[in-house]
Amino acid sequence: MFYEQRIMGLDNLQKQSDTVVVRQEGRHTLLSRVTSITLRLAVSIALLLWIIKSIDLGILEKVIISPRVSALVIMVILSIFVVFLGGVKLWVLFRCFSSINLWLFTGYFFLAGSIGSLIPAIFGDFTLVALVRRDKVHYHQSVSALLVDRFVTLLMAGFLFTPFTLAFVLPIKPLTVFITTIGTLAGFCILVIITARYAPVIFSRTPVAQRFWESLLLFFSNYRENLLANVVIGLGRSVISGFALAFAFMAADLIPPMFPTICITSSLSVITHIPISLGGLGVYEGSGLILFEAIGMVREQVLAGLLYQRLYIIIWAAASIVIMGFIILFHRSRRTINLPDGSVPLNNEGSSHDPL
Repeated sequence: MFYEQRIMGLDNLQKQSDTVVVRQEGRHTLLSRVTSITLRLAVSIALLLWIIKSIDLGILEKVIISPRVSALVIMVILSIFVVFLGGVKLWVLFRCFSSINLWLFTGYFFLAGSIGSLIPAIFGDFTLVALVRRDKVHYHQSVSALLVDRFVTLLMAGFLFTPFTLAFVLPIKPLTVFITTIGTLAGFCILVIITARYAPVIFSRTPVAQRFWESLLLFFSNYRENLLANVVIGLGRSVISGFALAFAFMAADLIPPMFPTICITSSLSVITHIPISLGGLGVYEGSGLILFEAIGMVREQVLAGLLYQRLYIIIWAAASIVIMGFIILFHRSRRTINLPDGSVPLNNEGSSHDPL
């Protein structure tokens, strides 16, 4: 009896110790996230202050308070279409794992993208992964689709559009840019080959990592048509993004050169993926100011166009969070009510939830 009580006491002590460890880890994670957001906000504020200091506020005020409304409306329409295409190109990848409806997924994407545009983008990714989980898309499948989509987007912007951007803004010969791009691409391909060679060993250490790696490889073996569709839609989306920004400049009474604008817009998407600011705030405007001024455009008008687009992003994100959040909640409540017992829909394994 004495030994049984000692054993029970040791078990309770171990449980209490485990609970304390979990709580400490949770506090550490929360503290690190708060610190990260605070630092990014500080970077955004510092960049915005630099931008304000480097321009003539009087000229900016005259430009920004009297936009060309027709151009502004076209910018908004094109920008919404760009967001929609972003959802479609990601949907074709998620379709490899689930028969999720396009319009439902687009709603998920609008909501997640809006969250990611106001706070660090990773929170938007987490939101999307959590939303599609209800539609039988496992976590490792969602993460693999997101990474492939991000990889294709950055690869296209980095090696297709950015070389033209460098040729436009830097005082160097186009041949030098071409040779540098080829060399960088060759090095990148070697890195990919090395990664593919050793990744199976690395990812085989845990079942979760193994399932993620297997899902990732499916896009390059079984689902190449879906991957190609993602590339084609992404290319069209990049071009339309450039047109949207061009109309933002037209709203500021500035006629930009179209092809350089398309290339620079795509290059800006690469720069804003660097996780140093809050939702790209400050980084996007500052980089755009430098790049567009380098091709001979007026700073104040460039900044006015960029601010028009930033204002659209904030308004659109806030509206999408409210509207799409309500629609998704309404859709889910109807789907739950329509079940015979009002329970949560089951997944493929016959349970309402399962690990990864």
